[in-house]
Amino acid sequence: MGHSRGEAQGKATQTQLNGVLFAVGAQLAAVALVLIALLPRVPAEPTEIVAWVEQGRMQLMWADELLFFAVLSWCAGLLGRYARRDAASTARGLIGLAAFLTAQVALVVMLLSLGRLVYPVFGIELSADATALIVSETYGGLHLAMLAFAVAAVSLSWQPRFTRLARGLGVLAAIVFVVGAFPWLTSQWWNVLAGVTLAVWGALLALRHGQQPHAP
Repeated sequence: MGHSRGEAQGKATQTQLNGVLFAVGAQLAAVALVLIALLPRVPAEPTEIVAWVEQGRMQLMWADELLFFAVLSWCAGLLGRYARRDAASTARGLIGLAAFLTAQVALVVMLLSLGRLVYPVFGIELSADATALIVSETYGGLHLAMLAFAVAAVSLSWQPRFTRLARGLGVLAAIVFVVGAFPWLTSQWWNVLAGVTLAVWGALLALRHGQQPHAP
C-alpha cells in the first residue's frame, strides 16, 4: 500500500512538473513574440530592412534565445503530459497535438532565421536581398505558428471534462491567434496582445490539465 501511495505521489509530482514546463514554455515564447511585435514595422525596401535589423538587433537576439528555451521547455512539458495512450484517444486530441507540434516546428524555423540575422556565421555577410528573404521567412514562421496555435487552442481546450468557460477561452484565444497570424496587416498593439494571449492560454491550459490528470 505504501508503494502504491508513493507511486501515486510520484505521478502527481511528475504531472505538476510537466505543467510547470508547459507553462514556462508558453511564457518564454510569449515574451519572444512580444519583443518582435514591439519592433517597428518592417520596411519594403531590402536596404531599409538591413537598417531595420541593425536597429532591432538586441530585441531580435533576445527573441531568438528565448524561443530556443521555449521550444525545449514546451516540448518537454507536452511530451511528459500528453505522451500517453489516452492523449490520442479522440480525434480532437490528435488534431490538437499535431497542431501544437506544428507550431513548435514553426518556432524552430523562426529561431533559426533570427539566429542567422543576428549572429555571424564564418563571417559571411548577408546581402540586402538575402536579409530581406530571411526576415520574410521569420514572419512566415510566425504566421504558421499562430495558425497552428489557433487550431491547438480550440482542440486542446474543447475536451469533455473542460467547462464551458474553459472552452470559450480556448475559442477566444484562437480568434486572437488567427488575426495575429498576419502581423504585417495588424497594428502593433494587436500583435502584442497575441503574445500575451499565448502566455495566458498556455498557463491556463497547463493548470487545467494539472487539475485533470486523466484528461487528454
